[in-house]
Amino acid sequence: MSSNQNQFLYRYYEQSESPFLSMTELPMDKAREMLIALQKAGKFGNPNIEGFLKKRYDRDTMLWDAFIRHGGKPERSSPVYFFLGEHRQWASAFENPAVIKIPLDEFDPETVSFTYGDSFAVLNSALYGSEEYWGKVYFADEILEVIERNGYPPHIEYDFKRGIYPTDKHINDHLKYIEAHVWSNKILDKYRTLWQNGGFGQ
Repeated sequence: MSSNQNQFLYRYYEQSESPFLSMTELPMDKAREMLIALQKAGKFGNPNIEGFLKKRYDRDTMLWDAFIRHGGKPERSSPVYFFLGEHRQWASAFENPAVIKIPLDEFDPETVSFTYGDSFAVLNSALYGSEEYWGKVYFADEILEVIERNGYPPHIEYDFKRGIYPTDKHINDHLKYIEAHVWSNKILDKYRTLWQNGGFGQ
């Protein structure tokens, strides 16, 4: 990945929907209703809705707690997830994918956390190795230093639409990418308004 891509946060989303929707912003009962409706429409394949919700909400709480301990100043109770740099494979999670990239330097660094890899993996103590990044969150300048020392997480092949997944272990146990968590609405509101007015391209 080029160093230029490291200067942007990428967000993939459904073209017909607002780019910054976050299920965990909803009360859990509302999120449950949404997933049940999606399941009935054949758009959510996980039969264990309760387990899925628990993992998602617990993960956000773990990230929030870790960021607070690290000195972060989250303004939202749940993050909006991005990637540091492009990660095109994630587009396969959407029927009609779109992507927005936002310069990293537009964000207040105290309101964006990063994990070296998928936070489901990085915060799973059963997977911890001797590497420096397990169980940790970082600020932007710190994650760039971690990348400098370790390179990027290993590439794996996956495609949600075509049903391609790694065979050695569950996809959530792979690092895959550098994950970013935006904990403030300030810049999101700016780009949300641009999106509503048709003011940015894909």
